[in-house]
Amino acid sequence: MKYIDFEDKNIIVVGGTNGIGLCLVQRLIELKANIIVLGRNIDKPELKKLKDHCQFFKCDISNSNDIDNTFDHIKNEYKVLHFAVNNAGITAPYSNISELDIIQWKKIIDTNLTGTAHCLKREIQLISQSKGGAIVNISSCAGLQALRMQAAYSVSKAAINMLTQVAAIECAVDHDNVHAIRVNAVAPGPILGGMNNEENLRKNPERTERKLSITAMKKFGTADEVANSVLWLLSQQSSYTTGVILPIDGGFNSGKFN
Repeated sequence: MKYIDFEDKNIIVVGGTNGIGLCLVQRLIELKANIIVLGRNIDKPELKKLKDHCQFFKCDISNSNDIDNTFDHIKNEYKVLHFAVNNAGITAPYSNISELDIIQWKKIIDTNLTGTAHCLKREIQLISQSKGGAIVNISSCAGLQALRMQAAYSVSKAAINMLTQVAAIECAVDHDNVHAIRVNAVAPGPILGGMNNEENLRKNPERTERKLSITAMKKFGTADEVANSVLWLLSQQSSYTTGVILPIDGGFNSGKFN
């Protein structure tokens, strides 16, 4: 068996226009998959060179109409999906719960949780039409251990973990002409890129040091390291693995180091 064989497989990457999602898209291009990318900003210049290798759909997953219209189009064009990765998510400014901005709270929950659940619903309907399907949700270390001043984000990711496990149980076996799907999640720790770009890290050295100090390895991870685990969970090499929340966090989830 090949270690990873995604050639000619139809794979959705939700939130595939930057960070971990973009890294994963680039890896899947190398593996000759048929890649469908959903994102809010699909016209960034850096994506232009990828458009010969995958199809982009503009979609804001906090908008239910956007999701349904996009998945209707995908269903008509591709008929079946084999794999999906749900990576879309947003963060909010640091804030104590006593000063919580409820509008920001709703925005994060609508995107990170409700939007992901809606995508998951549509993905399961399509992926269950063929054998060997798998889905990976991108959670966070903040969904496994509480982080102060990040209530909305932490709650949304903790809920993604539970959503993943409920879906894994529901989709674990074939029934009524519907095929089983393995559903797992990865929970990255501090990863270079996005909010952890070089400029932001230099601007706030105290916060940067705090992010490093919560890991056992005392370093940031890379998007490529997360992508490695996502690809393994999608592949048949993890064929007996479902309902797992896999930390990719330099040891953060093992204990407190600061």
